[in-house]
Amino acid sequence: MSANRLFQASRSRWFFLRISLFWVGLSFMWGGLNIQVFPTLVPQLVGPEVQGTAIGALVFVGLAIAILVQPLAGALSDRARFRIGRRRPFMLGGVLACVPFLILIGVSPFYWLLFAAVVGLQIGANSAHGPYQGVIPDLVEPSARGRASGFFGLANLIGTLLGAGVAGMLLAQGQVLAALAAIVAVLGASALASWVFVREPPPPPPQPMPGLRVEVRRRLAELRANPAFAWLMLSRLLFFMGLQAMDNFIQLFLGRGLGEADPQNKTTVVLGAVLMLAVLSSLPAGWAADRFGRLRLVAAAALLGAASAVLLLFAQSFVQVVLFASVLGVGLGLFTAADWAAAIDLVPDLRAAGLYMGLTNVATAGGDALATLSAGVALDVVNRIEPGLGYRAAFAMMGVYFLLSLGGLAVVRSRLQPKADTPALTPDSRPPR
Repeated sequence: MSANRLFQASRSRWFFLRISLFWVGLSFMWGGLNIQVFPTLVPQLVGPEVQGTAIGALVFVGLAIAILVQPLAGALSDRARFRIGRRRPFMLGGVLACVPFLILIGVSPFYWLLFAAVVGLQIGANSAHGPYQGVIPDLVEPSARGRASGFFGLANLIGTLLGAGVAGMLLAQGQVLAALAAIVAVLGASALASWVFVREPPPPPPQPMPGLRVEVRRRLAELRANPAFAWLMLSRLLFFMGLQAMDNFIQLFLGRGLGEADPQNKTTVVLGAVLMLAVLSSLPAGWAADRFGRLRLVAAAALLGAASAVLLLFAQSFVQVVLFASVLGVGLGLFTAADWAAAIDLVPDLRAAGLYMGLTNVATAGGDALATLSAGVALDVVNRIEPGLGYRAAFAMMGVYFLLSLGGLAVVRSRLQPKADTPALTPDSRPPR
């Protein structure tokens, strides 16, 4: 099928659903592993005095590998010349590489073996994830990218909820291998569905293969010539720092700040409410991003995040925490649709969409790491000054990050052609220096 015919078909809901299926499998896997499997298995393999550090090490190595592997795999897929498409072979190959490592996670008798399995899993998963992020730029016309991104965001959120829920139910019955088998089944089904239902256009004509140094200099020149993309990534980084400042410390706030009983399950309720509202708002947000512009919705998301942070600062009960955090849920739904579409619009070279969309994960993964460190330090410092008050310091940091993200968006807008964000963004490009 030609690229023109694909673009003509790219407005249907069925089309958006088909290209989003792979995201369900990826998010099902990481939702199940990060939220349920790792916190269950790691304490069984290490002493209680180091279990937090052990889980943190798994998360850190995952972030590091994602930052390195996703852009590299995306760049390789940009230059791939397979007849069946340049993205799907990487997606299927990455999933197949994940399967043995998922099984090894379930049977590992030692922490070091579990750690090695997670390293292998991260390499396989991100080898699939990076190329997959080039699918929307490849197949969806600019005026429909908001809706496509809304479906991507919906698939991501639903997969995370289902993965955590299914894995949690099976682990509660002591069925570790069954939980891992469910992850393998859903991940494999999503890869197979993508292979069958996603049709890629013929690859563009091959480009000369420069040396690594030449390629790096070329891409840096492109970023200097199109600064809006880099500023959007900084704004994205700050938004995810705000999001993770809440996610990572809400349990401590409930248990030690408010003295709530059963803070683990109540944390699940809070995060579940956030994700459910994000799910409900992501699809209409995708439509609104195509109709009213991307940056307006991203700015609204940052404002809702800041408002949620201010409200949480004054929360006095579990019910208030659920209600105030839900404000962020609506913002997250707006953000997942509009920010992704904005990033695609501003990619400096769509022929290298896999590389540049892989770089967006630097903001996602980096936001998690930086928020955990900085908000955690603020929590400890303020607790030393006023015991118990430090648990609200994370929310103060959360608000600061969202407001800084909003400031980054103002710079992005200044780098665009006037009124160019309806429906798609157009950068005010400058010749490379």
